[in-house]
Amino acid sequence: MNAKPIKGVFSVIDSFAIKSRNEFYLIGELTEGEIESTWFVNIPLNKSLSITVRIKSIEDVDFTQEKGRYKLIIVDSDSESTELLLGLNIGNETVNITIDGEA
Repeated sequence: MNAKPIKGVFSVIDSFAIKSRNEFYLIGELTEGEIESTWFVNIPLNKSLSITVRIKSIEDVDFTQEKGRYKLIIVDSDSESTELLLGLNIGNETVNITIDGEA
């Protein structure tokens, strides 16, 4: 299995879903590199296995009490995928951003 070239590193603060929109969200900060729509987030399941999800869009988010600006990664997610992603409890971790992946 070939390693995918990493284009960015994203520090996830938390994740959530809006089921009525069939979307899953990762909020955090890009700590390294770059990120673009249609690229992939690589979510680690363990040290040697990760799942990839295609980025639908990226938004800037400001919180009322904080000075920092965060990124919101939005991915399309059907109900089955949403339940899987919610079950992973993605938060307080780092994920890699790649151009290649499996949608």
